[in-house]
Amino acid sequence: LFFFFFKQKTAYEMLRSLVGSEMCIRDSPKGQLTVVEKKGNEWVSNTVSSDTIFNGKCVLVGFPGAFTPQCTSKHIPEYIQKSQELKQKGVSKVYALAVNDPFVLQAFAKSLGGDENVSFIADGGAVFTKQLDVGCDLTDKGLGYRARRFSAIVENNKVTQFNDEKSPNMTDLSRVGTILDQLKK
Repeated sequence: LFFFFFKQKTAYEMLRSLVGSEMCIRDSPKGQLTVVEKKGNEWVSNTVSSDTIFNGKCVLVGFPGAFTPQCTSKHIPEYIQKSQELKQKGVSKVYALAVNDPFVLQAFAKSLGGDENVSFIADGGAVFTKQLDVGCDLTDKGLGYRARRFSAIVENNKVTQFNDEKSPNMTDLSRVGTILDQLKK
């Protein structure tokens, strides 16, 4: 079990905005995240240090789950399709966060024909999602607790842009076009 906190904000301030917050994990014997990524022609699961995952300029995108209709047809495929354009704008990695296990996210990544520029954070127990306060309860839809739709630009562990849908529904706010526009500024 680990606890995620933001150095520059209190827990109450985190509910309002993540912009300006520094991402780090404290009180953790491991401080590790499970990341599903493409290595050569294979998709593999790796344990990655939480201290180094957001080094450089990264995009973090939250989505309710693998194989859900909008996530499969539109939201995540757009990030994969635009991954080269994001890279040209200085993004070293895109991380897609979902409350799914790594086996499901691996199958999802394969089904989308993803590339090495988009990796998936498998947050099966929703620990990371809850610590970031970017989740929502979809029990009434049979899905349980999930990540809601959001996108963020994180530079050297610091959130510089945060686009929160505040629900599992999708508007243009968390889509790749918004991130591309923010990268122009």
